[in-house]
Amino acid sequence: MNLLVGYTADQRGAEALELAAALVQGTATPSLTIGIVVPATTPFSAIYPGGDHGFDSILSAKVDEWAVTALAQVPQGVSAKVMARSVSSVAEGLIELAEEVGAHGIVLGGRKRHRAGFFMPGAVANALLHASPVPVFMSSPQALASLRAANGQITRMTAFVGDRPGAREVIANAAKFATIRKVALRVATLVADSDVSDPATELDPHLVRTKTFLTELTESMGLQASIEVISRQSLDEAIDSLTWEAGEIAILGSSRLAASRRLFVGAKAQRILGKLHVPMAVIPN
Repeated sequence: MNLLVGYTADQRGAEALELAAALVQGTATPSLTIGIVVPATTPFSAIYPGGDHGFDSILSAKVDEWAVTALAQVPQGVSAKVMARSVSSVAEGLIELAEEVGAHGIVLGGRKRHRAGFFMPGAVANALLHASPVPVFMSSPQALASLRAANGQITRMTAFVGDRPGAREVIANAAKFATIRKVALRVATLVADSDVSDPATELDPHLVRTKTFLTELTESMGLQASIEVISRQSLDEAIDSLTWEAGEIAILGSSRLAASRRLFVGAKAQRILGKLHVPMAVIPN
């Protein structure tokens, strides 16, 4: 399994490397490509305006320094290489690198949160969540605490799906990662009262239909998975009622608004992302 790490020489980069290493360890060919993407308009260009004036050599030396720091954080048993690019868009540079090396996904660190507690992706993460052709894995200090509690071991994959056709692709991708990592698969659906017109009469039948749909779908795919249909008055309450294992990974699908094989995070997925304290991935539909 090969993952591309969107690396920055700070805590976010260290978080991304730690998650990426945990994801690939134990697979048949664990490898990381550490992507250092420098925007064409870097702070160095402001210091050395007009002509080169040593800009290329200074930037090259700095990238070499970052590369050494990154490689020193890769655990034994995981092969790693560094690839650096200078492009106009960091997100586009990461996508190009991911496609070039055939990465199974892109890993980022440092999820941000708004003061109200909602997920606020940074500029690079936001761009990737609306354009990446491969899964985007994200972490945070809280998510890594869960991973560290499991001694850095991935323990289970949870696929968040609804009762729409796109559920099959999300489950299939989650199952692929679960198989690669040899861990259990859970399929979870969150239902709020507002998902039906009349909760008093329609909610219970809706829950039964959803559970039946997901059970039959996973069985038709030849998968063994635990099915959880969580119903609460609000989506936030449903999210909060989920229980998590240390070392678990949450997997969501992108919105149906996404272009083919590209990501686009819808409002419900964004809400779920903002409430989770485990590492997560968003899968192109």
